[in-house]
Amino acid sequence: MSGLTSVAVRQIRTRPSRLLLTGCTLLVTAFFLVGSTVFTATLKRQVADELSAVAESTDLVVTANGTGDGGSGDAGRLLDDARMKRLRGLDGVSEVQPVATGSVLVKGAGRSPYPLLGTALSGPQSVVRVVRGTLPDKPGEVAVAGALGDRPGVDVGSRVTVVAQTPSSAPRPLTVTVSAVVRAPASLGSALLTTPADARSWLHAGGWQQALVRGDGRPAAQLLSEVRAALGGQVEARTGAQLRAEESGNSLIGTLSTLLTAFVVVALLAATVIVSTTYRVLLVRDQRRLALLRCVGARPGQVLRSVLAQAALSGLVAGVLGALAAVGCAAVVTAVAGLGSPVVPVPSLLGCLLVSVLTSVAAAAPAAWAAARIAPVAALSTAAVRDVPDRIGRTRAVTGWLCLAVALLCGAAALEGGGLAVAGAVASGTAVFGALLALGPALLRRTAVAGRRLVRAAAGLAGVLALRNLSRTARRTAACAVVLTLGLTMVTTVLVVLASVQHSLDRRLALRDPVDAVVAVPLTGHSALTPAVVDAVRELPQTGAVVTVARADGEASAARGSRQEVDIHGVDPSTVPALFGPDGGQLRPGHVALSTSVATSLGARPGERISLRSPGGSLGVTVSSIHPDTSDALGGVALLPQDFGRLAPDADVRALYITAADHSDPASLRAPLDTALPLDPSFHLSYPGEERHSQQQSIGQLRLIALGLVSLTILVALVGVAVTLTLSVTERARENGILRAIGMPGSSLCSVLAWEAGLLGLYAAVPGLVLGTAYGVLLFGALPDLGSATIPYGQLVLTLLAAPTLALAASVLPASRTASASPMLALRTD
Repeated sequence: MSGLTSVAVRQIRTRPSRLLLTGCTLLVTAFFLVGSTVFTATLKRQVADELSAVAESTDLVVTANGTGDGGSGDAGRLLDDARMKRLRGLDGVSEVQPVATGSVLVKGAGRSPYPLLGTALSGPQSVVRVVRGTLPDKPGEVAVAGALGDRPGVDVGSRVTVVAQTPSSAPRPLTVTVSAVVRAPASLGSALLTTPADARSWLHAGGWQQALVRGDGRPAAQLLSEVRAALGGQVEARTGAQLRAEESGNSLIGTLSTLLTAFVVVALLAATVIVSTTYRVLLVRDQRRLALLRCVGARPGQVLRSVLAQAALSGLVAGVLGALAAVGCAAVVTAVAGLGSPVVPVPSLLGCLLVSVLTSVAAAAPAAWAAARIAPVAALSTAAVRDVPDRIGRTRAVTGWLCLAVALLCGAAALEGGGLAVAGAVASGTAVFGALLALGPALLRRTAVAGRRLVRAAAGLAGVLALRNLSRTARRTAACAVVLTLGLTMVTTVLVVLASVQHSLDRRLALRDPVDAVVAVPLTGHSALTPAVVDAVRELPQTGAVVTVARADGEASAARGSRQEVDIHGVDPSTVPALFGPDGGQLRPGHVALSTSVATSLGARPGERISLRSPGGSLGVTVSSIHPDTSDALGGVALLPQDFGRLAPDADVRALYITAADHSDPASLRAPLDTALPLDPSFHLSYPGEERHSQQQSIGQLRLIALGLVSLTILVALVGVAVTLTLSVTERARENGILRAIGMPGSSLCSVLAWEAGLLGLYAAVPGLVLGTAYGVLLFGALPDLGSATIPYGQLVLTLLAAPTLALAASVLPASRTASASPMLALRTD
């Protein structure tokens, strides 16, 4: 170790505050860098354990490909017993487990079909774990998984009725016994699991859908080639490892990992800006010491290496502490969540430490280069050295204006839409922040001059002093403000994009099905929605409005001679006006509502007369309104029931549109409808209300995740605010001592520092919200077919208020240091 490097290390040991000031920001970023790495590795392991329906010991999964050699029904698409025997006789095959799959309706559990799986429930190829009870081993026994096992009346020992859905025979109810509640991979959903023989019998299948093959230890690729050679084109065989990788969603994990990396990179760049500014300030304060080193013979290269050695040590210490904190937090989180120990990839961990060191060195490089050029004669000066020059310089000015021009060009390209819209918006945002970094000091000083009167009126002397202090260190303050602006821009962009997406999807669902539940039956044949069934649904206390929809095929013709085959609906939407769209509407006797496509085809407009014909009669009506094509309830042509009865008197009711009596709880309709409707596979139930509620929850969760990610940059910026204010307090120690000596209390000095923090937060928040709103609208416009953007004004106001508040919170420690300083100690010269 060279002499200057040893001196640098001893200086850090003597004054550890230097390491704290430069390393605190790096510690935060290292924490999230290591945390994201550990999180991704742990998630991969957990997904592999929980999502894949193929056991780790399964070497091959063999599936019939539909080119079988005969048989009736679906035999050609199944593995028959002869093929299974040939599989078991192959060399290298130690076990073959048949799999039968289908779906069943479960009485008392809704009208949505549940998967039925007959597979190996024990042994090395099993993927289920018993929660309670015993696995099925007798005829007529099933195990239930997922949410189905949590339903009332479905537990160990329960007798439930199921109807297997088979295309080749009539539905036949079966009563089975629940012998176990199990935990199964998520890919199986809420499944019923039983023995392969029972599943095949209930489904009336002539064979097996799959075979799970376990070898005797030879490579899976070799076993795969033997199976293909023996069975040829009759089957499709894939390795278990390949299927596990697909089912565990590695592509999704890769996308999540890329997203996490992108946000961490942004946080690292923000930290680099703050740390670089901090190094420059610290080295300016050390100018005399460095000049003395030059006087005693230190060469510029030695000074440069000494400063970079300090930076590397700072980055290493911050990286180690951040990594230890991240691993500790990961251990606590996984233990609380019952996920076992976290996965800590040592090579990736070492890479994170290297990134922390390199980031610190890169941030210190400009300051180190400036330190190496300090002239020895500077040691003779005792005057205080200003932090930054008054002017930004011609190079910075030209760079800033060029970045601004590039931002405008890229933004204009993004406005054109297309595949480059997102890339254009990202490039434009990057150029804008390059311009802010270059032009920030000049912009800050001009803003301070423009707002001086307003600040004086609002805050008095404390505000004026705070504004002056911010202007005196314009370059440092502007760099910190730019990082905070970057974080607030990202937050605002997320809020605008997700609010716009939610509003557009809500509108789309409202246009399609503005009710809470829909009961539909096939459009042909006898309708199972008899008057008795309709009355039973109407009498349920949990139902609000019930709109019946009868349907008939017919033809519409306009006065101009144009004709169009249409589906005609008899419906009275007066109790649910939203069926006409978000703005509502109504139908009158002798009038019809046309869909957009039918009206365009006929060339008909509201107020014009058209003729309708069906096998049951004809009718002349007036067009009253035109509704979107997405309205399933109104169809192509909608009439009131009395008019529809004259046109198609024998048409059956084909759908019920139902609203819940409790609008806040659309799920309250599930159980009553399940009780009121017969156990008939022809009934199709959907719950748009639950879908809307689930969609809102998903977007809310996505908003929290996205805000959590972009908050990395804000957290780094707030650490930068604390470091900036700490440096300001240190630099103004003599000035603050004079103010204390002439009678200013410590609380007033704290007030000045608080106003500095608040004004800094406000200065960053205003452009952050403006830019974030603009780029949010720009990015939302790149999404196809979602309409116009929505600005969440309430959320943006909260963001505007939160920025100064968070900056004030970051100023607590520097303010306490200011208030506790003694006037005599502050007046002491170094």
